[in-house]
Amino acid sequence: MEESFNNKDYADYLIELEKSIAKTDEYEAKRAEKRRALSAAQKRRKEQILRRRKFILLLTTVFLIFTLSIVGIAVLISDSSSKVGDNTPTNADIGEVNKAPKKPAYPSVTKKTLTVSENFDSQHIIVMNVEDHSIMAMRQPFERAYPASTTKIMTLLTAVDYITDYDDTFTMTYEITDPLYVAEATVAGFASGEVINLKDMLYGIILPSGGDASIGIATKISGSEQEFVKLMNKKAKSLGLKGTNFTNCTGLFDENHYTTAADMAVILSEAIKNPLCREILQTTKYTTKPTEQHPEGLEFHSTLFNYMYGDEPDGAEILGGKTGFVNESGYCIASFGKKDGGKEYITVNFEASSKWPAFYNQIDLYTAYVGGKSVSNNR
Repeated sequence: MEESFNNKDYADYLIELEKSIAKTDEYEAKRAEKRRALSAAQKRRKEQILRRRKFILLLTTVFLIFTLSIVGIAVLISDSSSKVGDNTPTNADIGEVNKAPKKPAYPSVTKKTLTVSENFDSQHIIVMNVEDHSIMAMRQPFERAYPASTTKIMTLLTAVDYITDYDDTFTMTYEITDPLYVAEATVAGFASGEVINLKDMLYGIILPSGGDASIGIATKISGSEQEFVKLMNKKAKSLGLKGTNFTNCTGLFDENHYTTAADMAVILSEAIKNPLCREILQTTKYTTKPTEQHPEGLEFHSTLFNYMYGDEPDGAEILGGKTGFVNESGYCIASFGKKDGGKEYITVNFEASSKWPAFYNQIDLYTAYVGGKSVSNNR
């Protein structure tokens, strides 16, 4: 009996199997052909993209070269114009120059420089022409001396470099005032807790020679007196001083706190170039703004003009300045004045034996070496 296979005979099954295999081979051949066609299309697409990128790169390069050429031509034209012009500096150029001011001329000895007579009591003396810093007369002006409260001229000069708002305020503290009272230092009289206008403090530094005002300003600007002193010494270096070192802003004695009469003349000459410093140094009396502690303000009087009017010299006038005293320094005065006719001079005398000889020295130095008059009665 013939065997069946799923209701079909075996021969029919083989025929169907062959047909199926043939269809599979045909299907695989078609798939292979499609893959070859797709691969060729992808290759063409990649080539098109690559050509497009090259074209874009070429256009970009041409554009950059064109732009750089235009800029280069503009620069050349501008440079040529500046060379042809009058070479007038621009505002920016002027600003750069002003950022680096020249050092003032250091006091110089000339053939006309005179030696100060032995009749004058002070040990260190200089009379200097403000215009060219030539020395009119001198005695040991380059020797080290202790400046006492004439130090505060540098305190003032340094402070104005850093204050941007003179209506700003500072609140005085016990930490500042108490040590000064213990040291019997001169003070302006500000009270702990008093809110003080900065401009008032600047007057308090010079007129009454206030240590409280000096340290208050130093603290306001730098956070402490020690940090402010660094600014003072930086300022001294920028001025070309040759024999100066500060350890405090008040002038209290310290063997490492020193200057020379010549250096102090330079400091004062710089101070009077500043309108506010000059105004303060030549003010005789000033009243501060009212505060809670001082409803009527504090009235300051110049320690310089407390003992003179300024018109005592014959042929000259003393316009302003600063006094100083500690036991180790003797009596010190640094002032500026003018000769009849307007030319200005600075006179510094350090280490006088007492107060009145120091003031008489100032008057007679202006009379003899600025006014050109004989001094008949040197004290």
